Amino acid sequence: MYTWNLENERLEAESYLEGGRADFTTTYMKVANLQFIIAQQPEIIQARTVSALGCVLEGAEHIRQRQVFFLFKKAADALAAIVRQAINNEQADNARRTLTHILCCRTGHPFRAAAEAVGALPLNNRGPELNFSRLPDPPVRQVGNVQEIFDNVSSGTMEWMGRSLVVSLPGRPGRRFVLKFARPGQSLSDLAVETRWMDFLASLKLPSKYQFDIPKPVGYPEPVVFRIQPSVLSIPESLNIDINRHAIGYIVPKDYFQYPNHRLNGKMISNEACRTILCRNAKYLGHLASLGIIHTAPIPLFHNRVQRHRRDDHGLYEWRRGGRLDQWLASCRHPNIGASGIRDFEHFISFDGPARSLYDHIGAHVFSLILIAGSYFRNHDESRVGMDTNGNPVNAKVLFDHKWLARVLAEVFDNYYRGFTGFRYEAPYPCDIENLSYRLVEEMGVDHHMEEILRVAEQEAMSQAEFYKFLKERGFSPEQIDTLNKGEKDITILTGPHLGGFNQRISVPELIEYTAALSALCIMDRYWRERTASSNSCSGAS
Repeated sequence: MYTWNLENERLEAESYLEGGRADFTTTYMKVANLQFIIAQQPEIIQARTVSALGCVLEGAEHIRQRQVFFLFKKAADALAAIVRQAINNEQADNARRTLTHILCCRTGHPFRAAAEAVGALPLNNRGPELNFSRLPDPPVRQVGNVQEIFDNVSSGTMEWMGRSLVVSLPGRPGRRFVLKFARPGQSLSDLAVETRWMDFLASLKLPSKYQFDIPKPVGYPEPVVFRIQPSVLSIPESLNIDINRHAIGYIVPKDYFQYPNHRLNGKMISNEACRTILCRNAKYLGHLASLGIIHTAPIPLFHNRVQRHRRDDHGLYEWRRGGRLDQWLASCRHPNIGASGIRDFEHFISFDGPARSLYDHIGAHVFSLILIAGSYFRNHDESRVGMDTNGNPVNAKVLFDHKWLARVLAEVFDNYYRGFTGFRYEAPYPCDIENLSYRLVEEMGVDHHMEEILRVAEQEAMSQAEFYKFLKERGFSPEQIDTLNKGEKDITILTGPHLGGFNQRISVPELIEYTAALSALCIMDRYWRERTASSNSCSGAS
């Protein structure tokens, strides 16, 4: 009787949804009924069920409703449930194809609903069981100078790069020794996580096409933390590092610090060299993500840096929300990818979160790679930034090559997808690559959005000294600062370029859709491979 009633409800819902869907509330309830039926009796799902849900996502009759996204999300979630729960592989594949069609042919709310529904499909890619943070503190070796670690090293062969002291090694021209110092307050166990990740990744048997140069920790006989006399380090005054001068040491290839968007020997690297670095690292990031090993910061991404200390999200950028991206060009200054592969292993995590978080991580990888590609052109002439003498946004579009950028968009897509799924992407791209390239040049090549608002709340959280320093670092003269009273009113400052106006949407939403489409397709196609492999295995066993 119960199954019979569900059959009737299914038929009634399908009939209404394939028709005019005149009433918004009724449409929503019919979709909800189908979603319930899919969960309770997946064996009664028919091709018409998939068709009816597809009609909702294709329809435009309720597009002006304020809550229409939730209708589309309900329909997309129901289709994803069929992909996951249908007894019949044919119906599951039908639902998968319908969602793929929406990803490739729709934009706006239906597209976002489909991408997020697909992005929540569960994969068998739980990361390795690692408890680096729970391990005992590493041994500390106190040294008077770097020569106690490596003989015949002179001070003239040392160079500071951020909080890393890079040392050239006599007799080893292809290698560098790096001392990476702890941040203020950083624990020894937290500092040592990076070298432990190096050892772990070096032990993995990665296929040759996914292998990259992994730094080799220095230790006696295991990695140690060095404590070095500060008097021999010539530490720059502006550098904020651990007062005890604790550091990890590791050996890297010479091109470890060759970034895809920096000069090399005074000249920008070639387009081809930049493209190669981006595409290789897309492949590496994608493959490691497929193993549950996630790099969480190819570049730092913020929605609002100023508010990071008082916001629950620390001002970090959540790309799927499509908000304004804060200081995009500054974020690309020192990317954690290079000619030798992925860098800064402190940002690796072993993934054990919900499937939706994986969708977010994949998107952050892809989003970051495309931003780095845009910064490559801007870095050809770093003087072209901000506003000109007439108060107009600087136009640097002449620095860009949109055909090259379109090629990078396609090849990053291909390489990341293959790294994550294990097979080539052979379908048409789910977005207009050429148009996206033009839009990126328009938004990245012209500094339309330079302004940021320093709210009264942020000012009140600062001391007077911090307020003065903050404004001075952002170009205010002492005379200008003297005219401002902390906490009296909001202050407009020029901190860009940003992608989008303050408290507005990102100025290039097409990049969000490219990112979401690639993330969703990686997860859905990998999920489908796992489902069909499991079905074939069960068939063989029977």
